[in-house]
Amino acid sequence: MEKTGNTFEELVQLKDSGEIGWREFIRRQLEMEDDYYHWCVENDLDMNEDTAEAFMTLTEEHVVA
Repeated sequence: MEKTGNTFEELVQLKDSGEIGWREFIRRQLEMEDDYYHWCVENDLDMNEDTAEAFMTLTEEHVVA
C-alpha cells in the first residue's frame, strides 16, 4: 500500500468507509507515523490496530483541548 498520496480528508473518507483501519490511516501520514512510533516505544506498546486507535483518540483529545 502507498505510504503517501492521500489528503487527510481522503484518509478520513477511507477510514469512515471501512477501506482502511487506524493503523493504515497513521501509516499513510509520515509525521503521524513517526509520532505514533515514538509513543509506542515510550509506552512499551506494540504497533497494531488497538494502539493505533488509542493514539488517535489521544491525539484528537489534544487537538480539541
